[in-house]
Amino acid sequence: MNSSGFGPVIQHAFVVRDMNAALTYWIEAMGVGPFYKINNATYKKAFYRNAPATPEYSIALAYWGDNQIELVTPTSDHPSIYKEFLDDGHDGLLHHMCVTVKDMNEFRNGIDATKFETLAELALEPEGHVLYLRGVGQRWPLIEVGEFPPAIYELFNRVKSASDGWDGKDPIRTL
Repeated sequence: MNSSGFGPVIQHAFVVRDMNAALTYWIEAMGVGPFYKINNATYKKAFYRNAPATPEYSIALAYWGDNQIELVTPTSDHPSIYKEFLDDGHDGLLHHMCVTVKDMNEFRNGIDATKFETLAELALEPEGHVLYLRGVGQRWPLIEVGEFPPAIYELFNRVKSASDGWDGKDPIRTL
């Protein structure tokens, strides 16, 4: 953990309008893969700008070395941090970096609220929590802070293992 209270970055996430075009770029131009797609991600509860929200989006995950690459595309016009980003004209750019914490309540108690604004909060199925923070005076990128259950880390390990020595075959896999 560094002096900001954040641990190391485990993910770089890009929000895109066209998932297929983004996958083609990352696979063919960058040689990253295979990507694992999750269509229609769901949550127990979601809040966006302190109001209940129903974000609808799909994601694709892969690893570039030890760095997880996440592609996100909104699948509805419901208000969300992803739609806001695209509305700001940032299609395909870095939306957030993810760090993890073991205890979200401990993290919340230790974060300097004068330096960060919480834009969104998600309660994961079946357990876990995610916050999206914006530094005061900063527009993008955001910091995603995740308290993830073991099943999420198992997924990350599966995706990472598939990328090690990947031969370019079966570049897009659906979960």
